[in-house]
Formats: sequence, structure tokens, C-alpha cells
Amino acid sequence: MIKFFDIIVISGVCAVLVQSHSACASEILLEGDINARAEYDDNIFLTNGPHDAVSGILITPAIAGIIREANWEANLEARLRINKYSDNTIDGNDQFFDLTGQYNAQRDIFSLNINHFLDSNLSSASTDFGIVGRRVDRTSQSVTPQYTRLLTERLVLSLSYSYSDVDFDDIESSGFTPYLSETGSASLRYELTERDQFSLNFQIVDYRSKNDLQTFDLFTSSIGIDHKFSETLSTDFLIGVSQRDSTNLDTTPFDFFGQIIERTQVIDFNSNGLVLDAGITKILESGTLTGRVSRNDTTNSFGGVDQVDRVNVVYDERLSSLWRYNINIRFDDIKSVSNNVTSDRDIFIFETRVSYSITPKWSANTSYRYVARRFKSDTSEDRTPDSNRVFIGLIYNFPSLSTF
Repeated sequence: MIKFFDIIVISGVCAVLVQSHSACASEILLEGDINARAEYDDNIFLTNGPHDAVSGILITPAIAGIIREANWEANLEARLRINKYSDNTIDGNDQFFDLTGQYNAQRDIFSLNINHFLDSNLSSASTDFGIVGRRVDRTSQSVTPQYTRLLTERLVLSLSYSYSDVDFDDIESSGFTPYLSETGSASLRYELTERDQFSLNFQIVDYRSKNDLQTFDLFTSSIGIDHKFSETLSTDFLIGVSQRDSTNLDTTPFDFFGQIIERTQVIDFNSNGLVLDAGITKILESGTLTGRVSRNDTTNSFGGVDQVDRVNVVYDERLSSLWRYNINIRFDDIKSVSNNVTSDRDIFIFETRVSYSITPKWSANTSYRYVARRFKSDTSEDRTPDSNRVFIGLIYNFPSLSTF
């Protein structure tokens, strides 16, 4: 397992390379920054039971290195996030390590992405957001090679494979299910005109829970169209179908003349669904406005598949050379069944962010996020939990080290 100490060692090697005259044939760049923010959240786990507001300090040092030559490029990024809250039961350190490489050979492009994350359910507002009532640490690793072939000036073929290994701590009481997944994808993209592109996409996901209670194969095929109405207005539309074949093992204990015996029942389940992803982007004088609607099948942390219907609107504007403003509004309708646990729910997220460049090396930002979640089994509106989060932060960018 990769530890953050190993990441620091790798980063140190990059720094040595920067100072090495023997590497002058390559472009080498090493960058670093540190992000410190104060956070306040009045319901961090989205519980409708008694709870206290929490405040915290999050410090995130990060380092990134790039090595580039004529035909290839390698990128390394490492981050450590130190979380200290007023409730010390949710303290922890999150580690992120990401390595990406790409090699170009005329019409062929080979790329590889490797990542290793040690984080928790507090790290992102995913489709599992707010279900667990405490911090649950997670270890995830993935390897994704990809091959792209320029068949003609207008036709592009892409093939990719991804292997993921995800573990959770204390799975007995958290409900999360460690799993392995393999994903294979293929796509053809054809440029019809200067304004129109057509794509044909296929994907298959093979999922295996580590407790051997659930497996599923998910196959998706879709076609897509991208169209530019003008230099400032564009749209993309993708539609397709999905098929899921699942197998669950349901173990039930029963009393056989005073002796407890477990009976295992195999439950097979097949379903067909619709895949949709459509969006429109408007480039404004000093920003962008984007709207998207989608339906997709995604794996969740409870050993199953979520069907997620999403509407998302993002507005981003650079008010001046120093000020930037962002609004993100999202609504998710999530349907899932995971090992006999049904958790159909709606989630609404509103987030606004303002950033200010104090100097070329210093910047400040503040953000407000509102989250509301409602399970479909709830019978009263006043049982709907919500969360208000505010953070204020500072970012310092260290001077870059580079050589050619």
C-alpha cells in the first residue's frame, strides 16, 4: 500500500530531477501549493435526529510534477488533507496520489492513469452523501490504460479498461460493501462537419462484492451528437440503453428443532434501462452557463447499482481579473437496491463560491453549500434533513521549479 511518505519520496525524486543537468532534454516542471480553510457545518451527516453543528480546520498541501518530451508526457500529483473538527471522532487524514502518462506516436495515443486514495465519506457529495451517520474511511485504487487511434482525419477510435479495488473500514456497522470492479469501454467518434460530431459508445461493467453476496454485469450502448450553433452556443446529446444482470445471495438463519441453521438463497435479477446525457453550453462575455440532464447507472458503496436522474446547472463568471464567481445547482433522483436495503432518495444541492486573487501567489475563497435529502419512505416533510456548510479559505502557490 502506498503511504504518503512514499509520495513525498517520489516528489523529492522529482525535485532532484529538476536540478539535474542531465535532464535538460526534457521539460520538467514542479509545482506546489497549500490550501487552508475553516469550515462550519450545521448537519454534516444529514441526520434528522439530534445532532450538533461542527466546525473544523482543513489544511491541504499538494505537489504536482510534469515531465514532457516531444512524444510523451507524465504527470504526478500528490495531496494530503489534514482534517481537524470540533468533534474529534470525525478527524482524519485524506491522501490522494494520481499518476498519468501519455505517449503519442503519429496516429496512435497511449495513456495510463493510476490513482491511490485514502479518504472518507466526508470527502465528496457523492450519490451516497449523508446516508452514513459517522466518518467511514475508504481505500480506493484504480488502474486505467487507454488506447486512441486516429483512423482518418475525421474518425477516432478509443478503447479503455479500468480496474478498481475499493475497501471500507468497519464494514460491519457502516453498511458499506468493499468491492472489485472492471470496466471496459469502446467508442467511435466521427466529425460530420466542422460543427457536428457523431459518436457510438459501448461499455460493460463487471462488479463483485468482496463478501461474495452480490455480483452484477452492466452493459450500456449509446449514440451521441455534438452540435455547435455558433462560436458561443453548443449542445451535446447522448442516448442509449442499459442491461443489468445481477445475482444476490440471501442468507437467512432459521431454527431447526433448536439448532440455528443458515439457508442461502440465490436471487437472480435482470433489468433494462435508459441512458441519457444531454447538455447545452453558452459562452458569455466573461464566463459560461451550462445546463445538463442525465440518467445513468452507477455503482454505490452499499454493494449495488444506483439509477441516478440528474439535473445540473452551473454558472461561472470572471467578474474581473481578481474576482471569480460560481453557482452550482443540482437535483438527483436516486433509485437503488443493495443487498435487500432499499434507499430511494432525492438530493438537492445548491453551492455558490467566490474567489479573489490577492497576489499572483495568494488567493482567498469562500463558499456556501446547502444540501437537502429526502428518502422516498419518509411520510412527513418535517423529517427531511438538510445541511448548511460555510467555508473560508486561503491558498498559497509556491514558486514553480522548471528546466528544459
